[in-house]
Amino acid sequence: MNLAELELPHDPKLSLHYVQLYDQQVNGRQSEPLQARALRLRSQAHAALGNYQTAYELGEQYHAIQEPLNRRQEQQRIEVALAELEHEHTQALARIQRDALRDARAEVAELHAHLETRVAQRTHELQTANEELRAFARSVSHYLRTPMQLILGHATMLGLLPPEQQSRSTDVIVESTERMAEVLDGLLAYATRDAVPLEVADVNLTDTVQSAWDDQVSAGTSVSLEVGTLPTVRGDSAALRVVFGNLLHNAVKFTGAQHCPQVQVMARPVPGGTEIEVRDNGVGFDPRDSTRLFGAFTRLPTVTRFEGLGLGLADVWRIVIAHGGHVRAEGRPGVGASFFVTLPLGGEADASLPESAQTPA
Repeated sequence: MNLAELELPHDPKLSLHYVQLYDQQVNGRQSEPLQARALRLRSQAHAALGNYQTAYELGEQYHAIQEPLNRRQEQQRIEVALAELEHEHTQALARIQRDALRDARAEVAELHAHLETRVAQRTHELQTANEELRAFARSVSHYLRTPMQLILGHATMLGLLPPEQQSRSTDVIVESTERMAEVLDGLLAYATRDAVPLEVADVNLTDTVQSAWDDQVSAGTSVSLEVGTLPTVRGDSAALRVVFGNLLHNAVKFTGAQHCPQVQVMARPVPGGTEIEVRDNGVGFDPRDSTRLFGAFTRLPTVTRFEGLGLGLADVWRIVIAHGGHVRAEGRPGVGASFFVTLPLGGEADASLPESAQTPA
């Protein structure tokens, strides 16, 4: 058959001879594709020799066999193409599933890490709240036990004393009751302080410090106040009055026994705001206790002789942090103490408080 195809363009008769030899060899046992091939070669050879009628008849026989073959080949090509498409679809689906699974695992891992962080944060917050609650309970027990014992003791003695001595016991009962009311008011004010939202505006610190000072000192006080140039800050006027009221109250309380008691308030610029220093020349404190001062119900051994609940500086801390600021303390025993409050400056377009600091923590 190959020789017949090679000779067809040059010698059609020789090509026909080779086809006849092939037919004799296979003796009708060739497959349909080979049979169609032989008919095509014979048709083309007769056409080349001018035997058009014979070429036409052989061509019809060729088409009768070849057309079904072509249809079957086309069907096979379609089936192969469909199989390839199905394979590609399966691979694409598997790839999508792998990518989706990888993304899902990454998202789950991220959520898990976020959840662990939130759990750790909430656990820390709950531990802090529990510690403060325990301190609150200890404080209530400590500050109310003494006046209650006095009230109970003098009330028991009241009926046993002669009338002329009952007045003293009555005075003690009244004073102890007033002390209990003062303690309860202080504890209640501290417990509800964080329920009051901040009303942010520009605050004139000079006026705020002067108002806080007027609240703390009496007409006969010997403590002098020196106020430097103070800037306008961004914050809640009432809350900042509480801050400087507590700082000035402590300064007055702890300098009262000094020969020349003095309190100074000054400010200096710092990155992102201003730092206000409240300095006194009072009893001071051990520098190692500087971080303990701002805990609720914390009272250092060196100041236990002074009245107080240990809540003022805790209030200062909470309010300043709510303003997006910072507070720290420095001191030396017998020399004095300085409290530094950092606040955002006012009068600027971008001087608003962060969203997380809109309510005291």
